[in-house]
Amino acid sequence: MAELVNIFSWSISAREDFSECRRRRYWAKYAMWNGWKEQASELQRTAYRLSKMDNRFTLMGNAVERAVMWALRQRQADRTVTADQAYEAVVKPYLNQCWNESRKKLWQANPKRHCCLHEHYYAAFHREPAEAMTGQMISQVKLCIGHFLEKVLPALGAIRPEQELAIATTGTGDPESFRLEDVKVYAIPDYAYRADNRLHIHDWKSGNPKPVHRDQMAVYGLWANLKHHIPADQIRVHLEYLASGTTLSNGLTDADLNYARCLVTESVAEMAEYLEGGDIRKNTPLPRDDWELSADMHLCERCNFYELCQPELQA
Repeated sequence: MAELVNIFSWSISAREDFSECRRRRYWAKYAMWNGWKEQASELQRTAYRLSKMDNRFTLMGNAVERAVMWALRQRQADRTVTADQAYEAVVKPYLNQCWNESRKKLWQANPKRHCCLHEHYYAAFHREPAEAMTGQMISQVKLCIGHFLEKVLPALGAIRPEQELAIATTGTGDPESFRLEDVKVYAIPDYAYRADNRLHIHDWKSGNPKPVHRDQMAVYGLWANLKHHIPADQIRVHLEYLASGTTLSNGLTDADLNYARCLVTESVAEMAEYLEGGDIRKNTPLPRDDWELSADMHLCERCNFYELCQPELQA
């Protein structure tokens, strides 16, 4: 098997990590590399393990995505389902498995296979009782599923599988990506299909609106344009805020795609400043101490890598 190489890549989440805390990006992209190997150093192993950590909000988002796609497939098979049925069939087993794996620390044997939750690992930062946390997760997920079935699925029910674009996810090998000049850009829309001479791109959101969501959809538009050769005026994006039951839809323009190009290239240029010689092809990071710590302790307490930064933060 060929040796895996840590190539330079970009994504919306990488930009957010880098913008909030340079050191977080260092841990997540560079220090963790090869941490899965037997000969890895203790620092590599720890960084790799922490990079696999989830939290209850990502868990809720994942659960909603699973339930949404399950309900959509049921509709395509001419079966009508309820929110309770979706919860029992898809969400409950998934949440129970992840929560129990984390609580029992099964990730100690295999951090890639078993869930580790920030709420368990850094319990001191989460003073809310477990019953309250799980109750809130369940009610939020059910709310999102209900809104999807009521307000979104009726418009998608006529979409057939042959209209859909295949999208590689994180659980199926190398996730969906495209090339922008010399940079591999990861872009993983939740759902995309062709209809009415347009490509429609949907992203399910289980939380509140954020400005970065608009940037994310612009990058998805660039993915459709560069990888699937679809003109901007034939791309329509849909932000589905399932907790509130609202949808933000708009068609894209060439200006939107140019904005996405600039967003990526400017962010790449900033990241390159933390590589030796600014060379993204070699992708060799500057020493750890050159990657600044965040000055916001609230960010630190929500970060997967707090354990690695703790000695410096306390000093």
